[in-house]
Amino acid sequence: MRDKVWFTYKARIQAHKRLEWLDFHSQLLLVWYAILSTALGVLTIRHATILGPDTDVMATILSVALLGISLAVANRDFRGRAMLMRTNYLELQKLHRGMFEGSPGTPPPAPTPVQISRYDELLAESENHREIDDRIARVFASGTITRPPSGFEYFSAMFWLTMRFLITALLYALPVLAGLYAFGKQP
Repeated sequence: MRDKVWFTYKARIQAHKRLEWLDFHSQLLLVWYAILSTALGVLTIRHATILGPDTDVMATILSVALLGISLAVANRDFRGRAMLMRTNYLELQKLHRGMFEGSPGTPPPAPTPVQISRYDELLAESENHREIDDRIARVFASGTITRPPSGFEYFSAMFWLTMRFLITALLYALPVLAGLYAFGKQP
């Protein structure tokens, strides 16, 4: 039971970090794209075909896409979910510590029915973490753990983290790359 609490606690920390990452970068990307959309709108006042003959269509599509994406991001509520996940993992940590209370030098007592019930309550209070959160938590866990990650789990955690970084970087760079491409096509 102690292991279940510990692994859930560690996975929920990773879920909290993942949700915070999504909140921060989704908000920053929306601001970044809004700034670029505004700059494009201002530039088209003077240079109507700055990105080619379809500049007005591209600017309109960008504006509508930004509206839709901003509504979708707001509905995902990454910040609120991250805060709930944090509260949950702190309560799990408190429960885990309580399971080790006893006389120094003696093995910890078996979990009580109250502790088992509290664990079940904490599981129900929050959305569940994802499998990747558990894998990342186990890959980066220090010390001996009873469920060490397999080679596949290690690879999938590293691959997921790498892809998350690359996709995020690409989303930041995409408008700049598109603009450079469009300017390169100019006669």
